[in-house]
Parts: sequence; structure tokens; C-alpha cells
Amino acid sequence: MEANTPEQQLALTLPVPPSVNHLYATVNGRRVLSRAGRDFKAFVADEVEAWQDREQVSNAAIEAFGRHYLSLTIIFYFSTALRRDLDGGLKIAQDALCEALEVNDNLVTEIRLSKRVDRQHPRIEVLLQTLSSDSDLQESVGQALILQPFPITAKRRRRRRKRQRSLDELATRHNWE
Repeated sequence: MEANTPEQQLALTLPVPPSVNHLYATVNGRRVLSRAGRDFKAFVADEVEAWQDREQVSNAAIEAFGRHYLSLTIIFYFSTALRRDLDGGLKIAQDALCEALEVNDNLVTEIRLSKRVDRQHPRIEVLLQTLSSDSDLQESVGQALILQPFPITAKRRRRRRKRQRSLDELATRHNWE
């Protein structure tokens, strides 16, 4: 089966993912995926399974997603143009889709994002396609593969975590009355 056949692309319409502000929660001092994020991932997994049944996609075709570089196109349809950033839902959508297909998301080498307004039906339309070979990767990335990496001239310093200060210490330090 060649990589550019229709079986090598996944097209879904999904709800708009939770915003970054609603994606994570702090539990016992650790950042974890929020209930909304977990629900979105579960919904995407169900939709991928339904797509596989509806389109009668073989397991071999699903496995092909894990053997090729991938191109991801997402069109966001928001209820208003200015409420959400375009890239805010990218990571959770990409993670959910790749997790549902049991594919490492580092295979996504090309991403196209678009933002549109649909006040009545906010949603995202997702298209995941395989790129047939390394030559497709080179064509999609173009001259970026030829450029030298950005030089790092200085070592990065680890930022020290600031010690929490009591209210009394802050008052003394800033001469509060």
C-alpha cells in the first residue's frame, strides 16, 4: 500500500479543544492534564475508532501512520475571531490524535493551521496525512534542512527557584507600613 493512497489520511471534525488556561491543573504541586483535557483526548480516541470502523481502515493502514513522516492540517472554527489564539489548541489536538493512533507525535514534520469564524458551529477540522518518503520530508521542509543550526555561544544557566518569603519579610524588604 503506497503512502499517498486515501487510506493513509485521516480526516475528522472535532470539537474545539480546551484552551491552554483550562488544559492543566495543579494537584499536589504537580501539573497534570485537567478533566477537560482528559475528556477531549478520550473523545478523539472514540472518534478515531469510529472513523476506522466507518471507513473500514485496516490495522496495517493504521500502522502505516507510525512508519512515515506526517503532515497535520487543522482548521479552527471559533465562535469569534479574537477570543482564542490560533496555536492554543494545537498541542492537545496533535497529542490526542497521535495518542489515539498510537503514533509518536515527533513524526509530524509539517503543520498547517488556519483560523476561521463560525458562530453557530465552533469546531476543528483535522487532516493527518502520511508523507511517502524522506524526499517528501525534504520537499516539505525545503531549504531549512541545508541551513546550519543556530549557534549556541553561551551555556544556558539554570534559573534558581526563588525562596518563598513570608509577608513580614516582604514588608521589611519593601518598607511597607
